[in-house]
Amino acid sequence: LFAQYLTALVLRGQSYTLAHVGDSRCYRLRERALEQLTRDHSYVQDQLEKGLISEEDAKHSPQKNLITRALGIDAIAEADVQEYRTRPGDLYLLCSDGLSDLVDDGVIQNALSSEKIPADHIKFLIDKANANGGRDNISVIIVRVGDPPLADLWWQKFLKKPTDK
Repeated sequence: LFAQYLTALVLRGQSYTLAHVGDSRCYRLRERALEQLTRDHSYVQDQLEKGLISEEDAKHSPQKNLITRALGIDAIAEADVQEYRTRPGDLYLLCSDGLSDLVDDGVIQNALSSEKIPADHIKFLIDKANANGGRDNISVIIVRVGDPPLADLWWQKFLKKPTDK
């Protein structure tokens, strides 16, 4: 039996809902400041919040992968659900622990602060995680508020209705 983790972001107008279970993460870059919006559901995170270990101890803990909440373990999984307001230019990064365990937040912040397109950020971050050991799956999704809503993508031409003559 394998546990599954979920971090989901639903954008609606000028707000969004974030749902989270497990140790995948969602970060927001706003005005060049990176903020982790999710809380890891792990034994080590619980110890850290209780002041029993330091940030440095948490990074190197052998119990780092002991997850306290996940999908598929119990009949019902309790997700953290939050609602936020967006601002133009906000950038959201959803990632697996394959990225967040191997790439420091400062490196993530510097990468996302550069004036590149999201695809370039994704490639850089995955390459960085692989260069740092790449010992787990590395999943990365980036969404920037204010980007065109898929209006000019190549597949749109297949969905167009023929024009009347």
